[in-house]
Amino acid sequence: MYDFSKVKDILTSKLKINSDVVKIDTLIGAGTEINGDMTTNGNIKIDGNIVGNLNISGDLIVGENALIRGNVSATNAIVAGTLNGNITVKGQLSIKHTAKVNGEHQSYSLIVDEGSVLTGNCKILEK
Repeated sequence: MYDFSKVKDILTSKLKINSDVVKIDTLIGAGTEINGDMTTNGNIKIDGNIVGNLNISGDLIVGENALIRGNVSATNAIVAGTLNGNITVKGQLSIKHTAKVNGEHQSYSLIVDEGSVLTGNCKILEK
C-alpha cells in the first residue's frame, strides 16, 4: 500500500514552499463514481472511479484503488491506481509500484517504480 502521507513532503520539496501551503483542494472518495469530463482548479486526490477526461490546473494524486478511464492533463501527477488514457503533465509524472497505466504519456520528468505496469509511448519533453 502506498503511503499518501508522504505526498505533502514530495510536493513541498518539489515546489520549495512551506508545507502548510500544500493542500488537497478536491477529494473524490472511494465508492464515488463520476461519469463525464471534469475541470478543477488546485490539487485533487482521486480514490473513486472516473469515466471522462480530467483537466487539472494543479497536481493530481490517483489512489491505489482508483480507476480513471479518460485523458488527463495536470501540472504534476502521482499515480498509484489504474489509469486508462493519455497523460499530459507539465512537470513530473510519478508511477508508483501499485499502478497500472495504459496510454500515451508526456511529461518533463518521469519516475516509474519497479512493479508498476506502464503500457504506451512515453515522451519526455525538453525544458
